[in-house]
Amino acid sequence: MDSIDEAKVMGFLRYRLNYDPYEVGTIIYNMRDLARMAGHALDHRFGGAGLGAGPEARIACGIVELALGGGGCETSMYTIRQEIARWLRTTPPKGMIA
Repeated sequence: MDSIDEAKVMGFLRYRLNYDPYEVGTIIYNMRDLARMAGHALDHRFGGAGLGAGPEARIACGIVELALGGGGCETSMYTIRQEIARWLRTTPPKGMIA
């Protein structure tokens, strides 16, 4: 189930937010780390964690919630794109598959 959810998140990042496949690998790597710190896998349970997962993981939770067709999140798209840009600046490229 986790791989299906991850594939949906990757598709959301690639086709809805228009990120390069190599950038998607780096974004997923950061999201997995944040989910692991919160005690979850990158799946629907992490998407529902929200601010309970921590202030940094709130962005990743919002992305998962949006990708899986949830009702949305309290985080604006501007803030999501800003955090993704920070992840891309501070993390070395991970390839197409994170």
